[in-house]
Amino acid sequence: MILPPRRIGALILAGALAIPVGAGFCQDEKPKAPADPAAPAGVETEGAAQLIERGRAAFAKNNFAEAEQALEKFIDDYGEAEEAEKAVKVLTPLVAISKVGVKKFDEALVWIEKSLADPQLDFAVRDELSFWKAICLMTDKDKLVEAQEAFGEYWANENHNAFKRYEALLMFATLYLQQDFPEFAADFLAGEIPKFREEAPEAASRAVVLQLYSRIAAKQDEQALELIKTEYPRLEDMTQVISFQMLALQLGAKFLEEKEWHNAIACLQRIWTREKLLEYQNAKVKQIEDRIALLKKRPNTQSTIFQLEAILKRVNRELDNFQKQENFNSALRLRLAMAFQGLGRYREAALVMEDMLKSMPQDAVVDSASLALLQCWMEIERWPKAIEAADLYVEKFGDAGTNLATVLFLKAEALRESHAHGRAQLAYGELVEKFPKDPIAPKAMFMQGFLYLQQDDNEGAIYQFEQLKRQYPDSPMLDDGDYWTGQALGFSSEYVAAREHMQGYLERWENPKYEKEALFRIAVCTFSNAEYPKSIEQFESWLETYEGDSLADEVNLLLGDACFGEGEAEKGFAAYERVRPSGGRFFEDAWFKKGNAIKLLEEYDRMQAHFEEYITKFPESNRMPEAVYWVGWVHTSRGEPEKAREIYWETIDAHGNDPEMYTMADLLDGLPSVYKSDSEDGRQALLTRLESTASAAKREGKNTLALRSLWQRAKIIGRNAPETGRVELQLLADLVDPKIHNPLISTAVADALREGGNPIKAKEIYTETRKWHPRAVQKDRIYRGLGAIAEAEGDGAKAIEYYEKFEKETAASTGLGEIQLAKARIYGEQGRAGKARETLEAVLEGGTVTAAVKAKALFDIGRILEEEGDLKKATAYYERVYVAYGKFSELNAKAYWARGEALEELNMSPEALEVYRELAARDDLRRFDEAEKAEAKIRRLEPLVPKEPQPESADKGGKGEAGT
Repeated sequence: MILPPRRIGALILAGALAIPVGAGFCQDEKPKAPADPAAPAGVETEGAAQLIERGRAAFAKNNFAEAEQALEKFIDDYGEAEEAEKAVKVLTPLVAISKVGVKKFDEALVWIEKSLADPQLDFAVRDELSFWKAICLMTDKDKLVEAQEAFGEYWANENHNAFKRYEALLMFATLYLQQDFPEFAADFLAGEIPKFREEAPEAASRAVVLQLYSRIAAKQDEQALELIKTEYPRLEDMTQVISFQMLALQLGAKFLEEKEWHNAIACLQRIWTREKLLEYQNAKVKQIEDRIALLKKRPNTQSTIFQLEAILKRVNRELDNFQKQENFNSALRLRLAMAFQGLGRYREAALVMEDMLKSMPQDAVVDSASLALLQCWMEIERWPKAIEAADLYVEKFGDAGTNLATVLFLKAEALRESHAHGRAQLAYGELVEKFPKDPIAPKAMFMQGFLYLQQDDNEGAIYQFEQLKRQYPDSPMLDDGDYWTGQALGFSSEYVAAREHMQGYLERWENPKYEKEALFRIAVCTFSNAEYPKSIEQFESWLETYEGDSLADEVNLLLGDACFGEGEAEKGFAAYERVRPSGGRFFEDAWFKKGNAIKLLEEYDRMQAHFEEYITKFPESNRMPEAVYWVGWVHTSRGEPEKAREIYWETIDAHGNDPEMYTMADLLDGLPSVYKSDSEDGRQALLTRLESTASAAKREGKNTLALRSLWQRAKIIGRNAPETGRVELQLLADLVDPKIHNPLISTAVADALREGGNPIKAKEIYTETRKWHPRAVQKDRIYRGLGAIAEAEGDGAKAIEYYEKFEKETAASTGLGEIQLAKARIYGEQGRAGKARETLEAVLEGGTVTAAVKAKALFDIGRILEEEGDLKKATAYYERVYVAYGKFSELNAKAYWARGEALEELNMSPEALEVYRELAARDDLRRFDEAEKAEAKIRRLEPLVPKEPQPESADKGGKGEAGT
C-alpha cells in the first residue's frame, strides 16, 4: 500500500477532522442568499461548516467526486477569508487527491503544486502528493521527461515511502521505453533490482519482466537469455508470470529461426505448460482483486488502488490474450523438439513432448523414455516434477509398464524428499504389494520403517523392521533394519533395551554395516541412563579406535558431559576442547557448555571473556546472540544492567532480522531482566522500545525482526494481562514462517490462535513447524495443540494419537494431567467408560500432576461410576473432591451437589440433607448456583427427615423451668 491502513487518514484527513465544525464561520460567514427551490439539497444552501463536513465525510468513504465538489466549493467560496487559512491548507491536499480519484489529472497537478508549496506540509502527505505529481505528469505525452524526472527524484530519496519508491522506479524505466530508449531502461533496471529484491520481491518481479522486455526490444538477446536463466527459479513468485513466459517464448522462437539450438532450448525448457500458467496467473489475479476489494473498504487508499487497478488491468489483458492461443502446449513442445532435432538429440526431443505421449501408442521406446524423464527430474531434485512424471507413467502404462517397480520407488523417494512422509509410505507400500519379489522391494519396506522414525513413530518403525525380517529373511537390508531398530528404542528413551539391542546387533552380524555407529550408540545409551563412569570408559575406548572420525566431535561432547556429571571438571574441559570447529553444532555446544561450567565455578570475569571470544571469532554463528546474552548476564550480575541493555539492543538491531540466528529469542527473553524489573517505568520503556523496533522493521521489510520484537512484547504484556497478550500473539500469524522461524515463536503463535478460536491457522502453523523442525523441543506443545484441534473437530482417534505422543515426549510435565483428562473425556464420548476410568486413575497416581487436575479427575471418575449405576462408590469420589481439594470452589460446589443428588437417589435422604447443609454453610461457595439450589433442597428435605433425638440433660428437672 502507498500508506498503511489509517495512516493517510491520520495525516491528510486529520487536519480536516481537527477543524471544529463551523469554527470561524458561525458568526462572520457571508450572508446566505435566499434558497433556490431548484437547487440540489445540501449544495447551494450549505454553509462553510456543512461543506467541510460533507467533503471530509465523502473523502473518508472514497467518494472522491462528492469530496472534490464540496471541498473545492468551500475553498472557492470561503478560501479568501482570514479565518479559513488553516482550513484551506488542510483541505487543499484532499482536493488534489480527490481530483486524482476522479482522474482529472491536469487539475490535480494544479492542486498538488498548491499543496507542495506549503512549507509546513507533513512529510508523509508531501510524500504522497510528490508521487501523484509524477503520475499526473505521465498522463500527458508532452510531459514525459518531466514525469521521468519526478519519478527519478522520488526514487532517489530513500526517505520516501518504500512501496511507492519501487513503483516510481518501474515508472522511471517505463518512461525510457515510451521515449524509445529500451537499452537505457534495461541497464537502469539491471543496476537497481538487486538493491531491493529482498525487501520488495513483488515489485522486483514486475521490474524483471520490464527488464526482459527492454533487453529484447534493444536486441540484446544474449543478455535477455541470461536474465531468463537467472529468474527462472523465482518464476512462482512473479506477478506477471504469463508476460515473462511469453517473452521467453518469443526469444526462444527467434533463436530457433536463427538456428541457435542451444539458446533456443535454454529458453523453451524454462516455459511452463498452459494449464500451470493459467493456474498461477489466475491466482495472482485473485490476490490483486482481493487486495483492491479490501482497500476500497478503507479510507484514503486511492493511490494504492489506482496502482493495483493498473497492474490488474495489465495482467488481465495479458491473461485474455494468452487464453486465445490454441495448442500452446503442443506448439511449445514441437519447438523444443525441433531444437533438439537440430542438435541431433532425438531421445531428448521425445522426452520434451511428454504431454503428447498420451496420444502415442504404448511401446518399449515410450516406456523407456518416460522412465528417463522421471530420472532426469530426480537428478536435478525437482521433486514435484518427478512425482508428476511418475504419475504420468502409471496413468499411461498401468501394471503393464516394464519399469513400474522402479517408477514407484522413485516416486516414493521424491515424496520423501518433499517431506510428504505419509504419501511416501503409501507409495513404498504399493511397490511392495505389487512387486513383492522385485529386488527393490526390501529397500522399499525398510524405507517405510525409516519414515516412521522421521515422524516420531518409533513403535511403528520397530514393527516395520520386524516385518522386513519376516518377509525377506535373506535380504541385505536386514542389517539396516536391525541397526535402526536399536535406534528406535533409543529414540523412545528405552536406553537399556536399546543398548542390549545394539550389543546383540554387533554379535548377530559377522561384518556389521554400522559397527562404528552401534558402538557409539551403546555408549550414548549408557550415558543417557546416567551411568557416567561406564559411559566414560566406552567413549574413551571409542575414541581410541576411531580417532579423527567425523563422529569424534559428538563423542567428545558427550564425554565432557559425563566427566562433569562425575565432577571431573578438568577432564570435562579437556574433552570439550577436543571438539573441532568443523564439528558444527557440536563445537558450538561444547563452547557453551564450557561457559556454563565456568559460570557454575562463579568465575565471572573468565566467563565474560569466554563468550566475548566466541562473539569475536564467530559473529555469523546462529548462537552468537546467546553468547551476547551471557555477556549481558555477567554485567547484570555485577549491577551493570545498562551495559547489558546496550549490547543486547546493538545485537538485536544488527542481527534481529536474520532467521538463522534462532537464539535471538534467548536474547529477547533476557531483555526484561536488564530493565527495572520492579518499576512500571522500566517495563513501559521496554514495551515502547520493542514496539518502535517492530514498526521500523515492518517499514523496512524486516519481518523476522518485527515478529521477534512483537512476540517478546506480547509475552511481557501477557504476564499481567494474559488475554491481551494472547490477542497480541494472534496478530503475528501473518508474520510467522514456520520453515525459517524459531519453533518457540511459531508454537506460541499457534497456541494463541487455537485458544482464540482460529483452529485452521493454528493447525497450519503446528503442522508446518512439525514438518520443518521434527526434533524441536516444542513438539510436545505441537502434539497437545493438534490433539485439541482434532478433539474439537470430533476426530477422537486422531486426538488420542496426538495426546499419546505428548505423553511420550513429556512424561514429567505438569501438563500431563490435563492431557490425560482430555483422553478420558474422549474415551467417555466413545462409550469406553472403563478406559476412561483407567486413564483418570492414572492421573491420580501421577507425581507431577497438579492438584486442580487431580480434583477434576476425582469428580470425573464419580460421574463415570454414576453413569455405570455404582452410585454409592460415586459418592465416595465426590466426597474426596471437597475433602482433599477444598480450595477449588467451583468444583467443590459441583461435587457437593452431585453427591447430594446421588445420596437422594440411594434413598439416603438424611445423609443427602447433611451434604446440602454443608454446601449451603460454606461462605466460599455461596456465589455458585449449586449453593442456591442446596437451600431449596434443604427446605424440601427437612420436613421429611426426622430430627435426630436430643440427648437428655444430666440433671433433668433439677432446675425447673430454667433448666429446660
